[in-house]
Amino acid sequence: MRIALNVLQQGPLSDGPEWWILADRAGVDVIGLPDSPALVRELYVVAALCAEHTSRARIMTSVTNPLSRDPSVTASCLLTLDEIAPGRIAFGIGTGDSALWGVGLRPATVAQLRDYIVAVKALVRGEDAHYQGRNFRMLWSDFPVPADIPVIVPVSGPKVLRMACEVADGMLLSMGFGPHNVDYVRRLVEEGCEAAGRDPGELELWWNSEIVFGDSPEEALSRGLGVSTEWLTMGSLEGKQIPDHLKEALLQFNADTQDIAADYQDEGRQRAHIDRARELGLYDWLMARAPGLWGRPDDIARRLRELEARGMDRWMFYVGRSESDRMNQLRLICDGVLPLLDLD
Repeated sequence: MRIALNVLQQGPLSDGPEWWILADRAGVDVIGLPDSPALVRELYVVAALCAEHTSRARIMTSVTNPLSRDPSVTASCLLTLDEIAPGRIAFGIGTGDSALWGVGLRPATVAQLRDYIVAVKALVRGEDAHYQGRNFRMLWSDFPVPADIPVIVPVSGPKVLRMACEVADGMLLSMGFGPHNVDYVRRLVEEGCEAAGRDPGELELWWNSEIVFGDSPEEALSRGLGVSTEWLTMGSLEGKQIPDHLKEALLQFNADTQDIAADYQDEGRQRAHIDRARELGLYDWLMARAPGLWGRPDDIARRLRELEARGMDRWMFYVGRSESDRMNQLRLICDGVLPLLDLD
């Protein structure tokens, strides 16, 4: 079992070391740091500080995008971080979420994302990059040994998944957690890797979800769905296992997901989502897609063991829905759930 934590820390930078150290000591495999300038402090400054406060956890951009920075800037940042924390840096990158729409920009295309990943991978290997009609390379006089920096791509649909099979080292999956969803994802990965001439075993498959803590699974369910849907309506709705009769309802459900105040600063949003899901007839469908991570730490650990038995042994948990309760949730994960999982 491998566990990653992706924490949206909207408070002062001085709040970071407490949770970074907590996660590192608890055995968390990956600490994810978001890239959203309108919401949080600058990604690579935060990552450098996180690297200095930790000793074992991998530090991942979770996630950046192809439009905010030139590939040369990103490669320089990644290589510098790898000097601070050798072998502990991972490059999470997608088409762009709040970092872009939060400042009025549209996400990148899948083709743009692919070209950007290829360019950055070439640069960190010390090779020439070919990007948007330009040829360039890192000209550091003391260029280090080519860094081993895995590329992890968030995936919510078949187009990005196929691209990730070609050029990435792993995926952060938000395509549902029911048996039918997982079987579908695995089939797409096998097909994508076969087309790319790769072994599916080369890819790290991380399941991207949330935990809703409560006195019992039933009580937790009354406070949060425990499954995100915003990714499903980014770009095309096709190939995402959305029933035709629910597509319009899902679009209505996600209508305000690109409103920063609503999506990231509304403390009552999760309860409101439950009511909205019921009103729109989405609730049962969402429950069938949810990972079932509701309840006390022992409930969560038990459920994770069940999912591990199905081969779902890498999990990234998003911690950021409620700023006022964030540290408490982190402690419940690190001090409550993880000891029950016997992480290496």
